Amino acid sequence: MQIRVSLLASLSKYYKILAVSLGLTLVSVQAVSAESSSDAELSALLRKQTEEFSEAGQKGDAAVFDRYLDSDVVFTNETGAIASKQDLLDGCAPAPANGVERHIEVTNWVLHRQGDVATATFIDELTQDFHGQKIVLRFQSTETWAKRERGWKMIASQTMNVQRDPSAIDLPASELDAYVGTYQLTSAIVVKIARDGADLTISLNGAKPTALKVEVRDVLFTPGLPNVRRIFQRDSAGHIVGYISRRDGADLIFKKVA
Repeated sequence: MQIRVSLLASLSKYYKILAVSLGLTLVSVQAVSAESSSDAELSALLRKQTEEFSEAGQKGDAAVFDRYLDSDVVFTNETGAIASKQDLLDGCAPAPANGVERHIEVTNWVLHRQGDVATATFIDELTQDFHGQKIVLRFQSTETWAKRERGWKMIASQTMNVQRDPSAIDLPASELDAYVGTYQLTSAIVVKIARDGADLTISLNGAKPTALKVEVRDVLFTPGLPNVRRIFQRDSAGHIVGYISRRDGADLIFKKVA
């Protein structure tokens, strides 16, 4: 009889521990679920505010800027210029019409939340119908929002252009052959340009060759590196004597040696 009582007591204690454990697990699951739901709601809210802010930039709506910008916001645009809230409000004006229809869309939206601060990454895709010609520009942005007494405010923003390869043109084989040769910056940095059928290739210090395309005559680029151009130089007789390797406005000069 005593053994049975002890066994029942042990079982009772086990089920109490199990119940408490299950209860704690349920609370934990509910908390995670609530947090996830809250994060999803915040993501939707900040995306909506971001869309309104992007649209306001096209319309020159200073009221939206004033509503969503924190008083101490640091705003860096695609040119590298840094602006304060007052700078943005002072410069807020509708984009000139000039027969141009504009539509801006927020894409590739991702939000990361850290308590009362959240960071969003996204692409603003600006489509312009310019007198019958369509232009699409893309801007990659990272924006940080902070929870304030009067809602979520933008405290930092940085935007850069999403660069794309230019369109390539075809040149006759005789013109492509003019670019073929060996070029060097120094004796330790040697570039070789070769022709492979209707295409050109380029290699550095004997590495695997990569494609080289013609943007316009004497201006060449490597697909996937749209911020780099090779601008070829000619002498008075029209012969190529070297090229300028230009990356984001910074130049290196390569001389043709063979």
